Amino acid sequence: MTLVEVMIASTLMVLVLAAILAANYIGLRENQLMASMGGASNTSRYAVNDLLNDIRMAKGYQIGNVSGTNFSGFTTITNAMLRGTALILYPILISTNESIDYTKYILYSFDLTYSNNNDSQLWRYVSTNQTSAVMASNLINTLYFTSENFYGTVQINQTYKSVIHTTLQFCEYQYPLTKVGSNYLFDSYYIDCRATPHLPDGP
Repeated sequence: MTLVEVMIASTLMVLVLAAILAANYIGLRENQLMASMGGASNTSRYAVNDLLNDIRMAKGYQIGNVSGTNFSGFTTITNAMLRGTALILYPILISTNESIDYTKYILYSFDLTYSNNNDSQLWRYVSTNQTSAVMASNLINTLYFTSENFYGTVQINQTYKSVIHTTLQFCEYQYPLTKVGSNYLFDSYYIDCRATPHLPDGP
């Protein structure tokens, strides 16, 4: 082989090798993106399932706002549109008179402390064992719970036929190994949640 033929053959081999490496890199990157989306969706699904299950089993509920970080400053909204950043659910009835046990509850609350950093959080607090946990993070936009009628209109007076509605809008991957864009953010997506509590005898 002449020198020119060797150079041409070497160049072609380098180009083929570069194309193979590029194809493998693109495939690996795509796999990381799919894993990130799957991880975020999986985490979100668990959080939403817990929320919806708690709403459906509730025998009573209130919508309001929480002041402070110890979940003790819950204020119920009355004589106004039933829209607030916190939702308190009462899952237990007192068996002697079938009334709601207000000492045992589950509280969901949106923490908007870091909303400027696109990192609002949804907390879940259980009064019986006084434990709290972050159910969802990286939440953006307006975050609140509403009590609606079957038309989707926010109610002023709570009734036993109410539908509890909230929207969780996420903006970042939950899978930390993949970074996308200058701010490492993924295109925002949201989960719209609606559920009706088990209130056979009214609120």
